[in-house]
Amino acid sequence: MSRSEIRIAGAGGQGVVTAGRILAEAAILSGANATHSQVYGPQSRGGASRSDVVIATGEIGFPLADHIDILVVLSSEAYSRYQPELADHGRLIVDSRCAPDSLNFDAGQFPVVDTARAVSGGELVTGVVALGALQAFADIVDAQALRQAVGARVPPRHKAMNLEALRAGMQLVGVGAT
Repeated sequence: MSRSEIRIAGAGGQGVVTAGRILAEAAILSGANATHSQVYGPQSRGGASRSDVVIATGEIGFPLADHIDILVVLSSEAYSRYQPELADHGRLIVDSRCAPDSLNFDAGQFPVVDTARAVSGGELVTGVVALGALQAFADIVDAQALRQAVGARVPPRHKAMNLEALRAGMQLVGVGAT
């Protein structure tokens, strides 16, 4: 059985919790088992926020992430707080604005927040852009399942914008979405 633990961390208002829910749903649509848990500060905007997703090919005996395989960080605070929890073999995806000068990990630095702003005019789709980068960087779930989960989990009036955010995130890594 394979098990992957993914943490998406950033600030409130970046869509981190929604991104975790979408990722868990995409994993299930891809034929895996998944759990999702979330932690966020008292502020809905600007406070610390994280989503943990456990994806496994078999049963998930312990549903919480305690050995982070992939860490996606969207703020400097999230990097400082959660980078020490990344497993020795872990992979890091970090917004280029909050990446330190030198990284000692298998890391991808991408302008996730700037891309979200370009797509939507704000940061609300940042989590979806990050999911696109995660998919292209680590191929953690089926790309079509991820598109399907995004379409199902966002408000209908924002579906096209979120699918564009997902595509833009994939393109950050150099893999175009079809």
